Amino acid sequence: MTSPPALEDLSRAELVPVTLEYMMLGHLLDRALMPTVAIRGTIEMVDDVAIDEWMGASPVYTRRMRHLMGIEGDDVAAIMKALQLDVGFVHQYMNVGYEVIDERHGTFWLDHCGALMDVEPHGEDRVVGMCHHIEDPTFDATAYATNPRARIRPIHRPPRVPAGREPHCHWTITIDPANDPVGPATHTLRIAELPLAAVPNERPTDREPDGMHDYRGEFVPRFRLADLSQSALVAVAREFQVQCHLLTSSSELALTDRFGQEGARDMLARQSVGAGWVCSERLARALDITGGGTDALAAVLLLHPGLPPGFERALTVDGDRVRLELTPWSDGLLDPANPGWLGLFARGERGGIEAMARAVEPRALVTEVAVRDGRLVIELGVDESAEPAPEPEELAFMRLSTTLAWAFDTSPA
Repeated sequence: MTSPPALEDLSRAELVPVTLEYMMLGHLLDRALMPTVAIRGTIEMVDDVAIDEWMGASPVYTRRMRHLMGIEGDDVAAIMKALQLDVGFVHQYMNVGYEVIDERHGTFWLDHCGALMDVEPHGEDRVVGMCHHIEDPTFDATAYATNPRARIRPIHRPPRVPAGREPHCHWTITIDPANDPVGPATHTLRIAELPLAAVPNERPTDREPDGMHDYRGEFVPRFRLADLSQSALVAVAREFQVQCHLLTSSSELALTDRFGQEGARDMLARQSVGAGWVCSERLARALDITGGGTDALAAVLLLHPGLPPGFERALTVDGDRVRLELTPWSDGLLDPANPGWLGLFARGERGGIEAMARAVEPRALVTEVAVRDGRLVIELGVDESAEPAPEPEELAFMRLSTTLAWAFDTSPA
C-alpha cells in the first residue's frame, strides 16, 4: 500500500473532523478513568482526582495554546479565546455561547453539556460533584493562566430546576484588580516541569490559502475549528494532543498520591485501553474507514491522538505487518519515569496500543512496544485466520457514555 496521509498531509476539510476527534479525547479520558477511581476508592475521590487532574494540566496547556495562536492580553476576551481552544470544551458536544460585556466582564453558557448528559442519570449527588465541586476550582485555574485575578462564577447551574432547564448552565467571568491572585496548584508546578510540557509545535507550511492563521485581534463568539487555516488546524490538533497527554500525566500524579505508583500506573493502563479503543472507533468514522484490515489499521494509528505528541511518526506496511517508529523531537520524552500515557509507552505497555488497533482490526496483535536506538518502536500484525478478539472489559463503562454515539456536524456554516 502507499503510506496513509499524516496529519499535515490532510486537507483543510479533512482536518476539521479529525481535529474535533483530537479534542474529544479529552472527555474520553475521564469516562475511562473515573469509574475505576470510584471502584477502587470512593465516589467522593472521583471529584478530588478530577480537580487535581484539571488544575494540574489546564494552566500549563492554556499558556501553550495562547503562545501558539497569538492570543494576546489578559482581559475577558483572551480568557474566552483560550476556553474555545480547550479540550474541556469540545465544540458542539459542549455547545458554549459567549458574550463579552467589557474588558473585565463577560458571560458564557452551555446550550448543551455532554458531560451533564452523562452524569444526570446517576443522580443529583454526581451532578453536584461535577458542576459544583469540580468546576469551581478548575474554572478559576484555567482562567489563572490568562489573568490570576479572574473569577468564574455561576448565574445558574445544575441540578437543573426545573428539570430540563436550558441553557444547562450560565456563568460570569469577572476580573477585579482587588482580587487576590490565584496561585498555581501543586500539580501545576510539577506538570510544568515535565518534558511533555515543553514539546515543540512547529506549524507546517500552509497547503491552502484560506482561514485564520492565528487568533490575534477580535474575539469571535461563534468561533469554529473550520474557521482556521490548514496549517493552523494541524498545529491546533497537535496542541489538543498535548493537552490530553498532560491530563493523563496530571491524573497519574493525582492517583499516585492516593493509590501509590503501582496502583496509579495500573489505572492509567486501563484508561488507555478504554479511551484508546473508543478514540479509534470515532477516528475511523471521521476518516470514513470501514472493513478493517492492515490498511485501515495503519491509517488510524498514524493519526491517533492517543499516541504521544512531540514525535515524528514513520509508518511502514509489509504484507500483514505494520511498523510505526516514533522519533522524539526533544529530550526526555522516552524516559520511562514520565507520568501518564507517555510513560506507559516508554515502559513497553501494550494494552492501550492493542486496544487502539483492535477497535479498527479485531485480529490485530501487538508484537513489540519498545524503546530502541532512541526511538519508540511499535510493531503489529494481522492474522486474517484468527478469531476476532473480544472487546476488553474496560469498555463496559465507556458504553454508557454519550461520547460514543456523539456525531459532529462538519457541514459548511
